[in-house]
Amino acid sequence: MNRIRKIENLGARVALFKGMFFGIFFVFLVFLFTILFTLGLFRIIGIALLSYNNIFYSFLLMFFSYPFALWFFGKNNAKRLIKEVDDFKTSIVFSFGVNSVIWLVFGFSQLAFGGFSNLIQLILIVLALVLVFGSLTSCTIGFYIVSLTKERIESIE
Repeated sequence: MNRIRKIENLGARVALFKGMFFGIFFVFLVFLFTILFTLGLFRIIGIALLSYNNIFYSFLLMFFSYPFALWFFGKNNAKRLIKEVDDFKTSIVFSFGVNSVIWLVFGFSQLAFGGFSNLIQLILIVLALVLVFGSLTSCTIGFYIVSLTKERIESIE
């Protein structure tokens, strides 16, 4: 039992340390584009999603939920790799899981802060974000994290 817990914590640490690097970079880009949106640069072309007053609180909550999602799904990576589940399938579960958590936190915070009044529209936006970012990160960052986790697990066995 202790060996499995050690491997799970290894998977969580790999996901947290490698994922946070990419997450911080992503949040920096999102804040940069948020500033551009709120200054009205992109309103000319009709994109006003990020111009709501409380969007910064939602991004802050999303960023604070990110390490917990990485930790939880990093442990799940290790469990799936121990069971010899395919790396790509594990990457899909990891990426969609992490993206689901952070974007659901974003959506619920927008409801709580009054950024959106149309629940259906918000649900569709969150689903679209999860699908787009989950698909993109499954083949890139998620796969890298799963491969690195597998490599580290094999090195301790």
